Amino acid sequence: MNRKNTLWILIFIVWGLSSQAQTHLYATPTGAGSANGLSWENAYTLQAALTNANNNTIIHLMVGEYTLTSEITIPDNVTVTGGYELTSTGTDQTHKLAPGYNSNWVNPTLCTILSGDYTHRIATVRGTLEGCVVRYGRTTGNGAGALIDGGIVTHCVLMNNMAYNTAETSQAKGGGAYVQNNGQLLNSVLCYNRADNGFGMAGTTGNIVNNTITQNYGTNCGTVADYDGNVYKTVVIGDQCWMRENLRAKHYSDGTAIPQGTSNSSDPCYYNPYTSEAETQVYGLLYNRPAAWRGTSNSTGSTDNPSGMQGVCPEGWHLPSPAEFDQMASFLKYDANNLCGNNSDYIGKALASTDNWYTSTTSCAVGNDMGSNNITLFSAQPAGVYDNNLGAFNYNCYFITSARNESNTNYTYVRYLGYSERGLMSTDRYFYHGLSVRCVKDVETDGNGD
Repeated sequence: MNRKNTLWILIFIVWGLSSQAQTHLYATPTGAGSANGLSWENAYTLQAALTNANNNTIIHLMVGEYTLTSEITIPDNVTVTGGYELTSTGTDQTHKLAPGYNSNWVNPTLCTILSGDYTHRIATVRGTLEGCVVRYGRTTGNGAGALIDGGIVTHCVLMNNMAYNTAETSQAKGGGAYVQNNGQLLNSVLCYNRADNGFGMAGTTGNIVNNTITQNYGTNCGTVADYDGNVYKTVVIGDQCWMRENLRAKHYSDGTAIPQGTSNSSDPCYYNPYTSEAETQVYGLLYNRPAAWRGTSNSTGSTDNPSGMQGVCPEGWHLPSPAEFDQMASFLKYDANNLCGNNSDYIGKALASTDNWYTSTTSCAVGNDMGSNNITLFSAQPAGVYDNNLGAFNYNCYFITSARNESNTNYTYVRYLGYSERGLMSTDRYFYHGLSVRCVKDVETDGNGD
């Protein structure tokens, strides 16, 4: 065989490999029939379709919610395309309900929803992902909804994902998506995502064109220090910025010392009933009302929003009123991922820390399945209450507010979480009881009094 014929044979082999026939696979949330993936009647699950995909494969997804227990990877030369109606019989694009065609992005009868449980990123994309809603992803790295690693994400909605570095040694970027290695993010919507940086999306190299990026927000608003030099982490919830730790200040912001109490007192004091400095770092100090309000047992308090009462808080921060706690609760109730059992009153787990609570067998209670707590990063710890000794430790946490019970002014309104409770609860405590303090950042103005 001469060199010319050999060259032509090689060309035909290369051409044959590069023009490999396109494979179509079908997937539904639960699979169907004999599950060979070759038709809707015998559909794969998404995970099975990805396992069986070869070079130049298109995976067609029926509408519905695909609950992912681990991150998926879409390889190079594989396309995952969603939005096919229940009446679809094949690959006809006229039967697609891409998210851009409707705004009901949480309805699984109208959208293909790739949904996580806030324990992992949803997808690494090296091929193509199109026509899907991507939600409830979480990562300590970059790109909680999608890490677009040289691939393409197009005509998707990426929402309610969170990139947060728990170690806080560096910032996690791109709540909805992170683009790298010349990836492409096209014609998509990124909303309600959270991240340390690049709240909706971020990236290094790539093509980002014709996207709507709106209503994404950060996980914090920096840090704040008290007079004693304690530095506190913060968390953004809606339009408010809260301390993410209980106050440990032994001085007011002007340097005035707060006396330490060892028994119930009507004079301003803090209590430290914990057995070690390590415990105090976790649970903070407990303050009676005169100390927290920087007043007396007869102070009138405030029910305003914002309260306008700095009290024991650092400069630029204030004690929250009941109305400010209610504002936070209202924000959480309108986002389904903050709820347990899809009940708008069950927001306790979203606020509670993932450890230190007494265990509960009550479904959706703070002390039940603690690993699913703290999606808000508020990190409430069960510090208990001081009433001549420490009570309810590891059972409840009580946050003092700026308002008193006008029917009995010796009592202060508090908000609390309990190990066996499901919501953010309301009660009152006697003015000399020691309670936890969480401060809220003052609203910044533009200098014109607005």
